[in-house]
Amino acid sequence: MKKTLLKRHSGLRPFARDHGVGLICVYRLRKSVRGSKADRLKLVAQMRAVCSELISLSLFDEQRVLAPFLARTGYAHRFYRHHHRIRDLMECLNRLEPSEDPGLGILSMLSNALDEYVRWEENVLFPAIERQLSYEESAWLARITEQIELTRCRPTQRLHASVEGAECMYTLGLKEPSSRLEAQFLGSMESTQETRVAVAI
Repeated sequence: MKKTLLKRHSGLRPFARDHGVGLICVYRLRKSVRGSKADRLKLVAQMRAVCSELISLSLFDEQRVLAPFLARTGYAHRFYRHHHRIRDLMECLNRLEPSEDPGLGILSMLSNALDEYVRWEENVLFPAIERQLSYEESAWLARITEQIELTRCRPTQRLHASVEGAECMYTLGLKEPSSRLEAQFLGSMESTQETRVAVAI
């Protein structure tokens, strides 16, 4: 029987693209387990320079945007548990000295945490959100994540090779909130401010 691929809601596609980078990180982390100390040190540098900034930004945006929908899905606790686990592991990685061998433990734990987080959101959380979206919520989600997509600088191809640090600066102009959901997303941010997002690539 031929499998039918589900089409992701346009408002969730930027997060799905971020997940793609996360899965590349999973592949690299698992591959490093079979490598040398030098391989692991190189990977840790890449995780700091590339993945940490993008993943942290994606986690932040997910929490800001998806918060209004979590309670209805019943998955709020698990959502935040995944996020906290990944943040804690990335912090452990960042505390390592540049010449300190991370060993296999932290790399394996981060790999598993990222893999579980991505696959759970794609297979469980996102479909649950899509099923419950109202027309207004659907339009708002598409509009707000379209703005978020403009801030993204995904180093997908460079994750497969050596990475030289460079900064990619984007500017996102935020307009007046046009709905209750948008106002909730903006939160304490000034509605007319410019938010600059720096992502290392």
